[in-house]
Amino acid sequence: MPRLIRVRGQSMSPTLEDGDYILTLKPRRLRPGFIYVLKHERLGRIVKRLSVLENDSCQWSGDNSASTSSDRIGATPTSCISGRAIWRISPSGIKRL
Repeated sequence: MPRLIRVRGQSMSPTLEDGDYILTLKPRRLRPGFIYVLKHERLGRIVKRLSVLENDSCQWSGDNSASTSSDRIGATPTSCISGRAIWRISPSGIKRL
């Protein structure tokens, strides 16, 4: 089922800006380079780009150089992923991700 999620913060700027919305779907398969929403045990719900996928472990990055570091996020199990960002909805319009 699709979900609409509001983006908070600048970690994915310029791809996603604070206040944008993303439409997410449950991913059928995971691909590095795509943007996902995950439920992190310490950081809560975060939106990040999948940088490395090894077995059931994921490494994450933000598009903004000031984003939370991948070291701080740490490796997460694939079970933490709640959706893949498909569309960006912003004041300038709708864009497929």
